[in-house]
Amino acid sequence: MKVDSVITLSNNISCLLLDKAVYNDTNYYLAVILDENLEPTDDNVVLKEILEDGDTFVEREGDEKVLASLMELFVKSFNNAVSELSDDAMDD
Repeated sequence: MKVDSVITLSNNISCLLLDKAVYNDTNYYLAVILDENLEPTDDNVVLKEILEDGDTFVEREGDEKVLASLMELFVKSFNNAVSELSDDAMDD
């Protein structure tokens, strides 16, 4: 799975993967749920990647402690991205 790609869950809900974090050797993705026109909604979800028998699955992460740790990683990633944009603007 790749950031900036759209995936469709087994319940036919589409999600745009916004960011990826690795926590306890597991890949997690911050995603926004898309509406029927594939436009972003106000709903976000954290998805856990599961590799099983050569196949990739995702499930919604519900553990509050894991989510809290992941939010720290996603915020750090966001801050780094904003900092890079600011640095690029200064170079112009």
